[in-house]
Amino acid sequence: MNLQHRLRKMNQQKRSYTTGTVELINDQWIFFDDENEEASMLEEFTDQEVEVYLINKWEKGVYTQDGLMMMHDYFHKLEHGNKVRIPKSLPFAYNEFLNSLCDDTFTKFTATLNQLSFSLFDCIYCHNYLMYTLPEENKEGVNFITYDNTEIICSVQHHFTRGKQTKDRFEFTLATGKRTLLSTL
Repeated sequence: MNLQHRLRKMNQQKRSYTTGTVELINDQWIFFDDENEEASMLEEFTDQEVEVYLINKWEKGVYTQDGLMMMHDYFHKLEHGNKVRIPKSLPFAYNEFLNSLCDDTFTKFTATLNQLSFSLFDCIYCHNYLMYTLPEENKEGVNFITYDNTEIICSVQHHFTRGKQTKDRFEFTLATGKRTLLSTL
């Protein structure tokens, strides 16, 4: 599975977008996050892909400036109260961790996380020990990842071996004490 396929799979995850509304206040476009009601300047997302809800569907575009979005073949001027969603980005160490997994392991890891009602985008902390090792050396270690889906916390310990053999063992532990194991060779 190539990176584009993985990204598509990741963007199909719950909570992969921050959704909110835009308002024009004092000649400034402000984005209000629906989930936590935080406000941010829309100009922070200049030249980034943003989706706007138009005619009962999400349309992709690139926010340029001053409330203007470059759509596929036209420009759209935002209106006060438009619904907008912005793709979430992943923490660097976590992104590197996901990229280090082979396709089969990535798919099984994602499926297990989803079965526990978590999204790849619920990651709030990732210690990726693999980032501190040299590429050519044999490696063994543990990565620590914490997820929060706003209802419960999940902690994942990823025990790995890299070198002649590649082994991955994941232990998912919910705050309730429920545990799930996933092991791949």
